[in-house]
Amino acid sequence: MIRDKGFWLKTGAVLALQLVCFAKTPTVTGKMVAYDPILHGSKNAVGIANKEVVIVQTEGQKTKYRKLVFLSFGTTQLDAKYFEGTEPFSVQALRDHSCDENYPNIVPQVSLSERGGTYLLTDAFQKTPPGRIKNLPCYDVTKKK
Repeated sequence: MIRDKGFWLKTGAVLALQLVCFAKTPTVTGKMVAYDPILHGSKNAVGIANKEVVIVQTEGQKTKYRKLVFLSFGTTQLDAKYFEGTEPFSVQALRDHSCDENYPNIVPQVSLSERGGTYLLTDAFQKTPPGRIKNLPCYDVTKKK
């Protein structure tokens, strides 16, 4: 019988990693509240990955608003119909604590003096904008569903 501590620690670590590997990627469903207009407007057609950052409103979950980060080599990360804010969409996304935001700057219209990280409200949320968002958890979108 093996009584080596190292053996049991290694076995436990391997089993824990196997459980993590088989975990299902969570799905985030909601309507787009706002998006980063600078990232949305500047897309390269070749060679460089393009980024899209949006804020969605989720229903029936503990966290009402979430930040989704799309990164791909295409010029379209999200279908244009979702930028109106009326139609819900679902994506598989992993939690990414490195891009969380406190008190994001959400505006009804963009001016030339706006800095990066400012979000423009979609048409559906222009008349009823969200209140001040204190904490905006970030999610990295792995693939569209």
